Amino acid sequence: MAKKAKRFPIIDMHGSPYEMARQYGAKCRDLIHGLAGIFDGVFVPNASQRDGAHRAMAEAEPIVRKIAPELMEEVEGIAEGAEISFDDAFRLSCSAEMGQWVGCQENRSAVSITDNCTSLAARATNGTLVAWNMDWYQALLPYIVLLRGKPDNGPAFLSFALAGSVGRPGMSEQIAISANQLPYRPTEAPPKGGPDWAGPGIPYCFLSRMLLQQNSTRDALELFARARRMVCLNYTIGDITGDICCVETTPGAHAELPADECFVTHANTYYSPKFSGIPEVEREELDPRAYTANTMLQDNRDQLNPATFFATQSSHFPGQDTGVCHHGGEPGRESISLLSFVAEVGRGRMWAAYGSPCEHEYLPYELYNPHLD
Repeated sequence: MAKKAKRFPIIDMHGSPYEMARQYGAKCRDLIHGLAGIFDGVFVPNASQRDGAHRAMAEAEPIVRKIAPELMEEVEGIAEGAEISFDDAFRLSCSAEMGQWVGCQENRSAVSITDNCTSLAARATNGTLVAWNMDWYQALLPYIVLLRGKPDNGPAFLSFALAGSVGRPGMSEQIAISANQLPYRPTEAPPKGGPDWAGPGIPYCFLSRMLLQQNSTRDALELFARARRMVCLNYTIGDITGDICCVETTPGAHAELPADECFVTHANTYYSPKFSGIPEVEREELDPRAYTANTMLQDNRDQLNPATFFATQSSHFPGQDTGVCHHGGEPGRESISLLSFVAEVGRGRMWAAYGSPCEHEYLPYELYNPHLD
């Protein structure tokens, strides 16, 4: 069956942080209002928990304002352009935090190994590649946009976003990032279970944009050292020099996993001894998506190019209708790989598949808008 060719909406924006975001908010006003209308229902299904979730997200506002004031200017611009409140605009950048907060309230500390993203990076044939499968609720797919920013001060960037958020993984001039959720824990040690919420920090969407402002993987690691986070994720990072690694994070700690090979893969399980991670011999069973991706890249290590990544990210487990390309969830809360991208760091180009990569072509997106440059 021929794959479908469908593009994500590109939202071009340029200027100051506020002006870029005002343009974005105005262009996506209908999408933002649509997502805001279902946001709580998707991420906090139990209505009795929503006031608590809102308060927990609002506690992060002063922390972001202190560490990344330019991104808070963007929240203000989004709110103005989309004609929504500041608090609603801020909360649209806290979807992962809402989900992990709810998990704590319900004594769920584990993220299923069958969903919530796969990330890859490689020192490839013609430069550095960083790749991401974003796995989440299928209902979110119509609200995904690709932000293409040209700030007055700072590097140009491409960043995927749920409409109204400041962004998610993507690429900039010198670096690219991908990410995947990890089981929530308030400290380095495995949790006993229960509502042990570590409190406010920098939400994932804001941290993603902060990482895209960096010039190198080493600069990104310094950022992790000084910026407390709000949820647990792995970030897979690669820069123009070929410096690639995974960085597992909890709110107050992080652990770098350097590349043993010329590539790295990660999904939803801790590997680092610092976090009592699983040993390599258990990864085939406990982390099958990352294991499968690792095996496919190892088998094609002499051809680490975008096409090899496309095949890896589109793959299913033998005899199953899911795999690195994810299909699953419960009736009414189905989940899929919402997008799949491969960033060619330093070449100003990203390839992305809209929705399930087993069904959609990877199409090119340019870092720079030729009509603005």
